Amino acid sequence: MEFDNPIAHISNRRIMLSPLNWGLGHVTRTISIIRELLRQNNEVIICCDETQERFYRLYFPELWYVPFQGYPFRFKGKGRWQTDIFLNLGALERFRKEELRTTARIVKDFRPDLLISDQRFGFRNDAVESVIISHQLQLQLPFYNRPGDWMNKYQLNKFSSIWVPDLPESPLSGQLSQWESKRKRFIGWQSRFKFTGVQKSKDWEYENLAIISGPEPYASQFFQLVSTYLSKQHTPSVLVAPSKLITGSSRQIGNCKLLVHPDVATFEHLMSYSKRVISRAGYSTLMDLSVTGNSALLVPTPGQSEQIYLARIHQDNPNWSFDHALRV
Repeated sequence: MEFDNPIAHISNRRIMLSPLNWGLGHVTRTISIIRELLRQNNEVIICCDETQERFYRLYFPELWYVPFQGYPFRFKGKGRWQTDIFLNLGALERFRKEELRTTARIVKDFRPDLLISDQRFGFRNDAVESVIISHQLQLQLPFYNRPGDWMNKYQLNKFSSIWVPDLPESPLSGQLSQWESKRKRFIGWQSRFKFTGVQKSKDWEYENLAIISGPEPYASQFFQLVSTYLSKQHTPSVLVAPSKLITGSSRQIGNCKLLVHPDVATFEHLMSYSKRVISRAGYSTLMDLSVTGNSALLVPTPGQSEQIYLARIHQDNPNWSFDHALRV
């Protein structure tokens, strides 16, 4: 289905972009957006923390990076996402207000023409056109958490425009993006991968490519779960994880190779020549898999209502299987 993508109309502008720091999915899905903006002769400045900058530099070593603190929040890791967030609403709101003040200083110093936020409610300014990237417009929460959905919509409406990384017809995000708003604009699937199909040969290099992502301590928990699973497999696998999780000199667990921050070409090779991806069921991952065509075993983060919802609506996808426990 053809649709009017707002990104196509942006050129010759100074743009500042900042992603949320709860997992790298918010970073990876902005890579294709940045590529397109640069292609259209825009100047792009990225505001992010050190972890995000290291990842961005794999793709854009030449860009200008402005240090920008991420949300100082740590989940307890017991699968109670809504409870953790509710108990920290005061601290999160104080940080959002400080984020607004920091953004105002950045706007004064750099004089951008456009601000692009990926799910950061405080990265906006009334003096500059400010857009937010989000597929979570209509949160799939139980009725007693309905105020959380109302607050989400209230914050989204403060932006000039809401860019939804999905297709308007048969959306990958299901009901999450189906809230009607005059500010909503679809921008299509956004993936860092540019190819449209994996190696179809039976001579796979790896049986599994496992990717560790998400906020702590869920990322560490997933690393332990996947490591145990792959250590018992008899075929070659690769596990990609942050450096803080792969410690010591060993880079091998049984038949599984451990990799930290592989470069762009290596990662694309792994995606092309791995029979199956093992990952969390985050939305950015689903977009990547939809572009590459990989088969996948997806493990929703415990208690994360968005991933549980996505697993439910895509359970009949012939290329994807969902396992909440990753049974050996």
